Amino acid sequence: MKKKAPNIFSKCPNLWFYLLSMGCIMVQLLFVSHQFNKFVDPEWLSHTALSDKAMLVVNSVADAMLLLTPLVLLPPKWRKWSWVVMGLVTLWCLAQFLYMPTYRDLMPLSSFFMTENMGGTLMTSIVGAIKPRILEVLMPPILLYIIYRIWLKKPMEAVKQPAKRRLLLAMAGVAAFVLIRLCATAAHQGDNEEPTTFAQQFTNDYCVMWTRQGDYMNANGAVSYLIYGGITSIFDTKTLSEEEKYQVEQYLELQPHYTDNDYATARGKNVILLVVESLNSWAVNMQIGGRDVAPTLKQLCSDSTCLVSLTMKSQVKNGRSSDGIFMYNTGLLPLNTKVVANSYSDASYPTLCKALSNYDTFYACCDEPSLWNVKNMAATYGYSSFYCKDEINEAIKRNNYLLDKTLLEEVAQIIPTRKQPFMALVATAGMHHPFDQAMEPATWVMNSGAYTHEVRCYLERVNAFDTALTRFIEQLKQQGIYDNTMIVIVSDHNEIVDDAPNGRPSIDKEGDNCAMIIINSGQQGRIAGPIGQIDIYPTLLDLLGLNSQQWKGLGHSVLRGNITSVATAPTTTAGNSTLTSRQQEAWRISDMIITSRWFDAK
Repeated sequence: MKKKAPNIFSKCPNLWFYLLSMGCIMVQLLFVSHQFNKFVDPEWLSHTALSDKAMLVVNSVADAMLLLTPLVLLPPKWRKWSWVVMGLVTLWCLAQFLYMPTYRDLMPLSSFFMTENMGGTLMTSIVGAIKPRILEVLMPPILLYIIYRIWLKKPMEAVKQPAKRRLLLAMAGVAAFVLIRLCATAAHQGDNEEPTTFAQQFTNDYCVMWTRQGDYMNANGAVSYLIYGGITSIFDTKTLSEEEKYQVEQYLELQPHYTDNDYATARGKNVILLVVESLNSWAVNMQIGGRDVAPTLKQLCSDSTCLVSLTMKSQVKNGRSSDGIFMYNTGLLPLNTKVVANSYSDASYPTLCKALSNYDTFYACCDEPSLWNVKNMAATYGYSSFYCKDEINEAIKRNNYLLDKTLLEEVAQIIPTRKQPFMALVATAGMHHPFDQAMEPATWVMNSGAYTHEVRCYLERVNAFDTALTRFIEQLKQQGIYDNTMIVIVSDHNEIVDDAPNGRPSIDKEGDNCAMIIINSGQQGRIAGPIGQIDIYPTLLDLLGLNSQQWKGLGHSVLRGNITSVATAPTTTAGNSTLTSRQQEAWRISDMIITSRWFDAK
């Protein structure tokens, strides 16, 4: 009988399995880095320096070697547990692929523990994000497992490795990881935006200055990112040093301290703060075949009695909608590496709602109470009543799940039952990602065939919101409430920023402009320069005659001087003015205020 020829893996099977496992993890991590970089810059491969691309590969090598330490260290009979590591890496990479289309960043470690978010709106968004590209993450471990079962399993079980050798190999892997990280740190010595020490890679003072968490992974690797995420998840509250306390106090001392109410033209009026999901400014003036997609919003923007900005820049981070609502209520910026609504919902904040101490206040949304901890955050902001999906669920069903129509109709019914003056925060959700399903029955927007299917789905929802807003305003007028009510329409954040692939005209090429439309405030005009979401809080204090409040937020009222710049992140700005450096510094100051629970002691 002819002897069966040995396969190429029969010699040194453990080494083969180690190398193949290493390649598997490297490919998965590089796919994640590529996906992130492509969201930030679709053409990144063509103009990124070769050294930066090489850094991604080097980081993946270091990460794979460290993550495979259990494979090297465990005795053969326990070697199967190395698949747990492979599975966790695969699940982490898969989570990033599902998270990035909506958030355009890596998913912070703390968000993995927000199990209460896994339902309703967010689950729909995640399901809509599932694309064939997830095979890039799934195929490497599947192929590795097939090779292992067919060619490697038996040879590996037959090979015995002494414990001393396993320990030495594991130590070599850890040493290689540290050496690569030290070399990477040395390579960045001349770059002010990079860490200058090994320890600095894992400290909050360094990480908070990153524009995105994906940038941190690009420079330092996935393991460093996970170590940092783990440390910051464990230690929520930061104790400020005396120097840091002094920096916060000095920054706040240089903030405007005016007490006049020269712009208080809405004093005593009811307030409706309407935070609109994913409202891009370019959609406001959008036309298809000469027909306005959002005629009411367009008319309001052209109304000489309204105060309008269509160049408000999004400043949200990983909390997205909850970050936008946080900024409008507190005048603080969101965190770069955590979600305020998750980690700091029980902290104290001075808020617009609390400043309106004699107002009847309520918060209405069509999300689940647990989504981004919204019910607890409503109480933290100071709203006396909270209406959410539990209360309006039946009405949503009656309206065929037209969320914005239902929500605004319900709010219109609630308002007459409240004592005046009142303040209502109304957070819509009808324009939430994904934009993959057309409305039923099909609307004129979808039937137009214009642009891509995704853009038409989005514009259908813009049109549905605009129609609901029209009816809402009519109801307020019928109730005799409209004239004595300031309505503040603001985007929670921008959406659909990839101009080239989606086929829409370049009304706003970057797609990052949000809308601010203030009705019945007594102030009017179009703000041409870029402003930030953080500037809404002090503007509303100005309009409502609340400048006796010591806390005016970290932004600047758009009514006091020409605001022509904004820091969209700690290291990125739009526009140019003398405020730019302070607007950038505000991110670090805000981080220290939130993480130290600054106002708890006040």
